[in-house]
Amino acid sequence: MKRLLSSTLSVLLCVVAALALMARSRTPGSRLPFNTEHELRKHRPRQTPVILYHGGPVMISGKSLYVIYYGSFTVTQHSILDTFLQNLGGSGAFNVNSEYYDAQNMFIQNVLNYSPNTDSYDDNYSLGTKLSGSFASTLVGNAISGGHLPADANGIYILSISPDVSIPKSTWCAYHTHSTSIVSGTDIKYAVAPDPPSSLYSGCSGNVANYGDTTSPNGDIGMDAVADDLIHEISETVTDPDLSAWYTKNGAENADLCNFVYGATFLAPNGSHANHTFGTRNYLWDRIGSFCALSH
Repeated sequence: MKRLLSSTLSVLLCVVAALALMARSRTPGSRLPFNTEHELRKHRPRQTPVILYHGGPVMISGKSLYVIYYGSFTVTQHSILDTFLQNLGGSGAFNVNSEYYDAQNMFIQNVLNYSPNTDSYDDNYSLGTKLSGSFASTLVGNAISGGHLPADANGIYILSISPDVSIPKSTWCAYHTHSTSIVSGTDIKYAVAPDPPSSLYSGCSGNVANYGDTTSPNGDIGMDAVADDLIHEISETVTDPDLSAWYTKNGAENADLCNFVYGATFLAPNGSHANHTFGTRNYLWDRIGSFCALSH
């Protein structure tokens, strides 16, 4: 049983777009760190990228979210992420994704289901504090095979990892992918969004990288970065779950095109930058036109 904070959470979120900024070559499914993104934009041709449909499936109907907290997370840290995920479905922010469709011209529904009491699992270092190899698929598979979470082809499994756990060196802040080997005969979609250690704040925290903030809206730079990562990865998962649906000719998915672009911001009570207070305002940026917009 997890206790939720009663106050609304100001979350600084990177936003989604499909027709904005410039296309770039990238590994499909990954969110690049700030410095890498900045360098790509400097060398990008001055043209509007086009998100193309490549015929693959999208996630149409009501989708369930499942969270695996690997390592050690406080009650407050659970609350930051749980409250974010509980409010995402049905929001104007997530409605941006309802403009994407499949081969039958069926559009994505603005529905996400998440209940922390039944849809999250705390994994207390089952693989230790040094992860290697295909750790993500192993941890998702163990949560399902152990009966902690259901096997759901229409679900999105989220793996967050506490900063005291080391993971293989990477060039991403977060990523999404899918697998048919985790559960035989079932296409399992999952996203990996670690709570970054302080050494990675300058690459994976919009507050630190964009604005030089020394804190974040909820007073936890790492978990606010996780929420930022997940608006990115969940949007890409529903529009490109098998990496065969919506992306540019260079592999950029809808959220990649506004990576670390936040638009108008306001100051949270602690002085950090924010662009949304969940439960009252929209925060996600739209793909319509050659610009990034907050909601649809």
